[in-house]
Amino acid sequence: MEEESLTTDINAGISAELSAAYIRDFFTQPIDRSDSGAEKYDLRAHLFGRADVLPMWVADQDLPTPPFIIAALQRRLMHPILGYTHTSDRLCASVVNWQAQYGYEVDPAALVFTHNVANGLFLAVQALSRPGEGVVIMPPIYPPFEQAISRNDRQVVAVPLLYQPSVDQLSNPQASQATDSSDSYRFDLAGLAQAFARDDVSLCLLCNPHNPSGRVWSRAELAQLAELALAHDVILVSDEIHGDLTLPPNQHCPLASLSPAVAQQTVTLSSPGKTFNLAGLQIGYAIAANPVHRNALQVAASRVKIDELNLFAMVALEAAYTDDGKIWRDALCQHILANIARLRQALAELCPAVRVIQPQASYLVWLDFNPLTPSQFADHAALQAWLINDAKLGLNNGLSYGEVGQGFMRINLAVPPSTLEQACSQLRQAFGITLTRTDDD
Repeated sequence: MEEESLTTDINAGISAELSAAYIRDFFTQPIDRSDSGAEKYDLRAHLFGRADVLPMWVADQDLPTPPFIIAALQRRLMHPILGYTHTSDRLCASVVNWQAQYGYEVDPAALVFTHNVANGLFLAVQALSRPGEGVVIMPPIYPPFEQAISRNDRQVVAVPLLYQPSVDQLSNPQASQATDSSDSYRFDLAGLAQAFARDDVSLCLLCNPHNPSGRVWSRAELAQLAELALAHDVILVSDEIHGDLTLPPNQHCPLASLSPAVAQQTVTLSSPGKTFNLAGLQIGYAIAANPVHRNALQVAASRVKIDELNLFAMVALEAAYTDDGKIWRDALCQHILANIARLRQALAELCPAVRVIQPQASYLVWLDFNPLTPSQFADHAALQAWLINDAKLGLNNGLSYGEVGQGFMRINLAVPPSTLEQACSQLRQAFGITLTRTDDD
C-alpha cells in the first residue's frame, strides 16, 4: 500500500496540475548527485586534475527527470517480472506522434531503435559508407561525429562552419530573447559543394540544431544543404537530439520534413535523452524513410547484437513523449532562457570581451574567449588552466570540437539558479585574480 501511495503522490493529476509554477520548483532545488555514479561529478579528478571544480560540462542536467517519467518507471517495477520486451506498436506510435508537432510525418515502419544518438552515428557510418571513403562533417562539432568516422576506418572530410562574430550584444542582456545571435555560424555552401563532388564522398553528418553553438538551422538553410546533397547523391544523417529544446521564438525544422525527396536522402537521429534527462537509460532511434538505408542500419545493428532496447528505456520514452512531456519541455526552455540571460549579464559585468554565442536551442552555451588572447591568456592551454585552477570550473574544452574550437569553451546551463550563481561568483573571483596579476606585471 505504501508503494502504491508513493507512486500516486508522484504522478497525481499530472496533466491538470503540471503548471509552470509547479515545474519551476523542480528547477530551483540543488540535487546531491554523490554516490549515484554521475559521470559529470565522479570523473572530475581524472578529466580536470582536481576534484573540486564545479562541473558544468557533459550534456546531462543537474535537474530532476520529470516526476511523471519516474512514476511510469516505478509502476513498471511493481510488476514482478522484468523479462524480454519487444518494441511495441505503442512505442513506435509515441515517436510518430511526438515528431508530428514539428510537421514531420513519420511512417512507423521507418523506425530503427538504437541505444543512443551517438550509437546511431556509428551505425550510420558503418551502414551507409565503405572503409576508406570520406564522410563530411562541419566543425566545430560534437566529438562522436569525428570518432564515428575515424574509428570505422573512414576519412574525415571537414568543412568548417563559417563563424561571423559581429556586433557584440553583451551590453544588452535582453538580447537573449532575440531570434538570431549576432555571433553565429552558417554553412560553407561552396566548401560543401566541393566536398560533395568528390568521388569518395557519399555521406554527410549534420547536427540540427548544432552542438556546440546551439544554432538552429532555418528551413531555407536546410533546403540549400539538401539541394546540394540531392545533386551529388550524398546521404544526410541528421542528429536532431537537441531539436526538442529549440528556444522560443525559434522553431525546429526536421531536415526530412522538407520534402519526400529529402526524406528519402535523410536518416534522422533523435532521443528523449537530452530533453528529459534520461541519458543513463540509453535510448535513441533512427528514422529512415528509404528502405535501403533502413535495411542497412538494421543489418549493422544485428551484426553486433544491439538491436534490442532496455525495458526501462522504452517505458521512459512512452512516458516522455506525451502532452505532459510537452508541458515540461516548454517550462524547461523558459528556465534555460533565464539562465542564459543570467550568464550574459554576469559576463557583461565581469568581462565584456568574452563573446557569448547566444544559443537558439538547448542548454549548452558556446563561449568565445579569443578576444582575451594573448592579452590575458597566452594560448588555449593557459585559458583552460585558468578556468580549472583559478575559476575552478569544469567546462568542455573547445578543442575537443575540432581545431576551430581554439579559444572556445562550452558550458552547461541545465542547472538550478544557485549553481549558476556559484559559477559566476567563482568567475568573478578568478577575473579579479587575473586582472591583479596583469596589473602587477
